[in-house]
Amino acid sequence: MSLLDPAEHDNRAVNGLAVLVLAGLVVLLVGLWWIQVASRHTYQGQLEIQAVRTVRVPAARGRILDRTGVVLADTQPSFNLGLYLEELSREFRQEYGRIRPVEVVHRASLWTFGRGSAQVVTQAVRLSRSQLEELQWTARLRVVSNAVRQLSEVLGNPIAFDAERFRRHYLSQLALPYPVLVNLKVEQAARVAEAPALPQGADIDVLPLRVYPFQATAGHLLGYLIRDDRSAEGEEADYSYRLPDYRGVVGIEAAYDSFLRGRAGVKSVWVNHLGYKQAEQIWSPAEPGLDVVLTLDWRIQLAAEQALLRVGANVRGAVVALDVNTGDVLALVSVPGLNPNHFVTGFPAGEYDRLRDPLLRAQVNRATQEQYVPGSILKPLVALAALDRGLNPSAPYMVQSDPARPDRGCIYVGRRKIRDTAPPGEYNLRRALLRSSNSYFVHHGLQPGVVERLAELGVRLGLGQKIGLPTRQEAAGVFPSPAQVRSASWRDGDTANLCMGQGPVAVTPLQMALVYAALANGGRLLQPRLVDRLEAPFPRTSSSVQQFPAGLVRRTVALPMNHLRILHEAMLADTEDPEGTGREAALPGFRVCGKTGTAQVMDAQGRLRGYTTWFVGFAPYESPSFVVAVMVEDGGSGGATCAPVAREVFRALQEYGQRNATGWAKRG
Repeated sequence: MSLLDPAEHDNRAVNGLAVLVLAGLVVLLVGLWWIQVASRHTYQGQLEIQAVRTVRVPAARGRILDRTGVVLADTQPSFNLGLYLEELSREFRQEYGRIRPVEVVHRASLWTFGRGSAQVVTQAVRLSRSQLEELQWTARLRVVSNAVRQLSEVLGNPIAFDAERFRRHYLSQLALPYPVLVNLKVEQAARVAEAPALPQGADIDVLPLRVYPFQATAGHLLGYLIRDDRSAEGEEADYSYRLPDYRGVVGIEAAYDSFLRGRAGVKSVWVNHLGYKQAEQIWSPAEPGLDVVLTLDWRIQLAAEQALLRVGANVRGAVVALDVNTGDVLALVSVPGLNPNHFVTGFPAGEYDRLRDPLLRAQVNRATQEQYVPGSILKPLVALAALDRGLNPSAPYMVQSDPARPDRGCIYVGRRKIRDTAPPGEYNLRRALLRSSNSYFVHHGLQPGVVERLAELGVRLGLGQKIGLPTRQEAAGVFPSPAQVRSASWRDGDTANLCMGQGPVAVTPLQMALVYAALANGGRLLQPRLVDRLEAPFPRTSSSVQQFPAGLVRRTVALPMNHLRILHEAMLADTEDPEGTGREAALPGFRVCGKTGTAQVMDAQGRLRGYTTWFVGFAPYESPSFVVAVMVEDGGSGGATCAPVAREVFRALQEYGQRNATGWAKRG
């Protein structure tokens, strides 16, 4: 028996290992050769026909809330039923093969066992390129229309299939699901989820949808959105596809659009050579927008809207309610209203025509965007101007009788007779204001220096000027400057018209609310505040992202306190005296100072077209806190039409003040 030499044993082991390593290298080299050389055309073709598509994913829009936290505009999930067309590619091919025309061909075969036979075969008919493409489209349309029909049966209601819409989607957005039905109801989504069988490729996607829970309530202030898939400032601009997104056009939605819309996300979609999706990856998730908290109080807003709607069918008007010390807008109403939901989900039958009606003009925010002749609500400024020029408020003035209407007064300016709605008799400032005597205010407005002071007061109080609202819903109005009333072209007739709130003057309800707030707070013309703060969305990382200060003063107008006291007492009499034109605005326990107005509206030919009716006032008399302006187009009179509306709004403000007082007491 012989023993192996240990050295010889080691050499054999090393040699065996070397053989194994060499064999492995040979396998690797063969594999590399196969990939790099033999299969290069295959992989090169795949790379050439595959691509990555980027998709812009919209962010959830921030909410809009009232000052108490009630949500006025929200973003909710929208269930959209779609077909992923890449999963239908096999069905497309099968249907194409089924409808592809063929022809029968008889071919002679070889003689077998001494007998001849003919072979019958079918072959595809030769077609032109355009004919082949048309067949392909027919196959796709049949497959998709059948799938839509099956989904209709699942939902229990018919779904219209638009062939042209499908064609556009296939040609431009093949990597995205074809939308069969958007914004499904919850029960519809449940039917789809519980269906035992669905067409190939059918699925539900969830996208953010803007909703306004209270429909048309505060619709003009909130504003509305339109479809806009473009990149916002600071976002990536180059995308292959963009999912549906929106931007604000007017109102708060437009003013704070950059905060509300958040930041869009990005995902990449890998598509094959036919354009079908193969896979996707989210590169940057969407970041939701900030919440906007308004100064509006939903309960006051709703009370004002309901009070205005009770005026009558197709009423056209506006209501503004402000805090006279902070400028906070507590209600901003314009009717007819608009429902912001319709701009996102579509207009019901007849609704779009209603918005475009030239008489209703429902798209216009009458509280800030339309300007009106003020009429007698301008008389408190005439009174202040006359007091500044030495008017004795107790001095009597005799209003003469109108020869054509002996129960009514009149005044002559030159040869022009100006009618008065007040009866003839003796008037001081208090009685002239509560009876809204044209004769009294025209007479004193014609006294030296009064109209110049009136023009100065109006300009100082912001009339004829834009406030600077961010909502894109603002008119500047019209008001003469001191230079105009001192010019040679200005006549006594112009002064008479201005002292009655007619002539070259037009105002918005918000402007007059701010003017009366200045009369109530001692002369501070406030900047109206619509938004209290911006907040981070849930989960909140901080209580407030940005706070907007209250009580900003645009300017202070010098108004002597003794003159304001005289004016307040006269305006209180307008609502509490039996003769007062504004007595319908009186509210027990909440004393209202106010003034009515009924202004003539003339057409282009100078003919009377109708009346604009007003009531503007503040309360409570002892310590003014709130101002309310009510305007109704083609109303009966300021006292009969607008004063009752103001009373209901003041009632809501009274309750608001009591709630706040209770809350402060508890916190204290």
